Amino acid sequence: MSYHVTATDPSLLPDAFALFRRTYVVARRAHPLLPALTTEYEARLQRRLGGALGQRGVAVTRDGRLRGYMIASARFDTHGLAAAVVPEFAHAAAAAEFEPVYGRLYAALAERLVGEGIHLHMIGHFASATRLTRLLYELGFGALVAEQLRDLSDVAAPSGAVVQREERWDAVADLAAEHEAYYRASPMFLLKDGTPATIAADLDEHKQAGDALFVHRREGVPQAYLIVGRCPGATMGRLFEGTDTAQVRSAYTTPAARGRGIGTALLRGAVGWARAGGFERVLVEHETANPLAAPFWRRHFNHYLTYSMRYVDRRL
Repeated sequence: MSYHVTATDPSLLPDAFALFRRTYVVARRAHPLLPALTTEYEARLQRRLGGALGQRGVAVTRDGRLRGYMIASARFDTHGLAAAVVPEFAHAAAAAEFEPVYGRLYAALAERLVGEGIHLHMIGHFASATRLTRLLYELGFGALVAEQLRDLSDVAAPSGAVVQREERWDAVADLAAEHEAYYRASPMFLLKDGTPATIAADLDEHKQAGDALFVHRREGVPQAYLIVGRCPGATMGRLFEGTDTAQVRSAYTTPAARGRGIGTALLRGAVGWARAGGFERVLVEHETANPLAAPFWRRHFNHYLTYSMRYVDRRL
């Protein structure tokens, strides 16, 4: 019998979740800091997958059995283009039919997305899934964002790197503006809204959420900062929604303060905060093309998930 491509619907949930669960079990062997598959956690994942199955998705069946599925999010704008993302829980395929099923899934989904004018396609996939990473590369995807985890063990930092908890969030407004501008540089070329009003609103949002701000000063002037808080699990760290997971929400060090252990000292403060707050792990998400930050995060965290992106010609 040949493969058949159809639209997803909520009735596929039991079989779709069984496929994803097998994928997750393999990933957790490689990354033990992922949440355990308790009854409560599985129910949460099923609710999220069930909600997605009624959206923009495709399924591949063979002999009447589900062999794989892939579901894209609603359209959003980024990098100056319309985009859609396939979250890490929104795709899976039977291991024995991996390549042919994934090829059919993405071909069908991509055709639909391009037909809707969506030319940036993103997908979240486990770093340990090397076969899928290779296949996505062959389909034209490249790494964009890495999500990484670490435990709550102490972070060794130079004794001379002084970091303090800061209660005045507006104290880092200028530094946050410099941080936003940093993303515009090569090789990242990311355009972020660095207007004073947006920065003030973002900092206030962190404050209202109960996040913690750690700052390094030189002669009284902030030179580096790090914000840590509970991982919301909405658009990043999706697998950690409702879990005791802390997240590095933002971090920046000025050029003059780099190479002196300041970043390590900031991270030490964040991990200590997470430990005191009863969290189980710390998450960070960062751009893979960030030449300064990426090596730092790799040194202190374990890479468990990649978001890759493909651009399709807008003339199509």
